[in-house]
Amino acid sequence: MGTIRVRFIIVALVVSFFAVGMAAFLNYFKYKSTISSIVRSRVLVIGRNIENSVQASLSVGMQFMELGTMNQLLAREKASDRLIRNIEVFDHTGQVIYSTDRQRVGEKVPPAWTEAAARSKTTEWGTEGPDEYVAGISLKNNFDLTVGYLALRYSAEEVERAAKVAGREILLASIFSFLGIALIAPLALIVVIRRFERDLRALEAAASHLEDKTDPPMPTGSAFDAAIGNLRTSLKDANVALDDLRAKLDTAA
Repeated sequence: MGTIRVRFIIVALVVSFFAVGMAAFLNYFKYKSTISSIVRSRVLVIGRNIENSVQASLSVGMQFMELGTMNQLLAREKASDRLIRNIEVFDHTGQVIYSTDRQRVGEKVPPAWTEAAARSKTTEWGTEGPDEYVAGISLKNNFDLTVGYLALRYSAEEVERAAKVAGREILLASIFSFLGIALIAPLALIVVIRRFERDLRALEAAASHLEDKTDPPMPTGSAFDAAIGNLRTSLKDANVALDDLRAKLDTAA
């Protein structure tokens, strides 16, 4: 019986560890995703300001490739948020037209940017790199035609730092939760298993009485009492039937 009790407790601890671990794992990535979305929305606010300025210039007849104040606008918007590393505007081929980094003008953006912009079903798109994220907006003219793409590169440090803080808190909470379960679960299982062991002992005693054909034991309040009583009655009826059949065979002989 002691072995059964230990096995039940070990299984309960393993299941509890798995459940707490999965909950912590899912909560961590859900929190990280939420923080990433919040930071991305913060960066896109600046992107919308740039988009509005571009659309205002296009509405008065200016050509997209000849926006003389575009570089100054990008530099001013970049300075408004410390997270932003660079702001670039490129065409459908991926060639940079305007940028806060003058050396980037004329170069090609990573293919992942143009692919993300092409896949997006809205004007917003984005990609993630190892150390930075990109939030983008498809720039459209008054005829709802895409004339270019705006990309805002921002540091992933803010997201990673918040995720690390949340990760430590979730880890500590998970450890305390598991320790609490490890203390409470065995106590609860001991109470349940004791009743289970008592039922098994009652069943074992009843089975031995059936084999010995001795008087039945007194009811113990076990969940098996009714089943044992039915089994005993069935065996008695079977014995009586066998005795009658044996008697008839002896008479016939």
